[in-house]
Amino acid sequence: MISSMTGYGRAELVKEEVKASVEISSVNNRFCEIQFRLPKFLNPLESKLKEIILSTITRGKINYTLNWEESSPITSYVKLNEEAADVYHTIMTQLKEKYNLSGEIKVDHFLNLPDLIKVEKEEYNLDKAWEVMQEVTLRALKEFNSMRRNEGARLAKDLKQRVNSLETAISEIEKLTPVNVSNYRKKLKAKISELLDNLVVDEQRIEQEVALMAEKCDVTEECVRFKSHNQQFLSALEEGGPVGKRLTFLLQEMNREANTIGSKASDAQISQKVIFLKEEIEKLREQVQNIE
Repeated sequence: MISSMTGYGRAELVKEEVKASVEISSVNNRFCEIQFRLPKFLNPLESKLKEIILSTITRGKINYTLNWEESSPITSYVKLNEEAADVYHTIMTQLKEKYNLSGEIKVDHFLNLPDLIKVEKEEYNLDKAWEVMQEVTLRALKEFNSMRRNEGARLAKDLKQRVNSLETAISEIEKLTPVNVSNYRKKLKAKISELLDNLVVDEQRIEQEVALMAEKCDVTEECVRFKSHNQQFLSALEEGGPVGKRLTFLLQEMNREANTIGSKASDAQISQKVIFLKEEIEKLREQVQNIE
């Protein structure tokens, strides 16, 4: 089964006082590029994330975003700086005694003093963090790849229909080819006779030259190669996997054969069918740009 290069997946996980959510999205790209958005302390784990993503994706511009919230109670890491409080209390007591100040030392006197509160929050253990990140990432990737495969199935259906229409058109061109060659021979022979008028010439030699010239407008070989490319295209779709580059190459070859047929054929019906071939090939190209 083929996959589209565009997709989106999201997952959320609450585990061990951590709430983690991951969003993965991608758009078309010739290569594989990954842009990470992680909390700073989790940056050392980026290479592991990249390894997981690259195990299922080969092409596309991928955006990966991880939101990380720790739900540990504030009392577990916001503490009173007792050393600073003792110093402030000592200073206030000394001021009272030295300047004979009245009143009691109250809590209000401490509230706006700097460094009275300290935050002692330990960094989350990276091994434990990786367990959470890995699980939530795999969940998001599952949804992401499911969307890509579903889109790929729709693309494959459209591509097969268009390739089948190309097959029909090229078969019709094959049927017209003998008539095209015969008509070309007649026109060429008549033209030569008109130019030579009443001169005595070797009829057998003229017939040979006419046959050689007429052979040049025979597009049978091009039609055979075109059909071969068609079958390879359909086989690649059935094979699945990252076949976008191969499909692009086959379309280039189809277009080359269509151009040759157009330049060699002198029949109006064949020319119309060549226009159809090129239009369909261009539509196929646009669709294939979305395939991994």
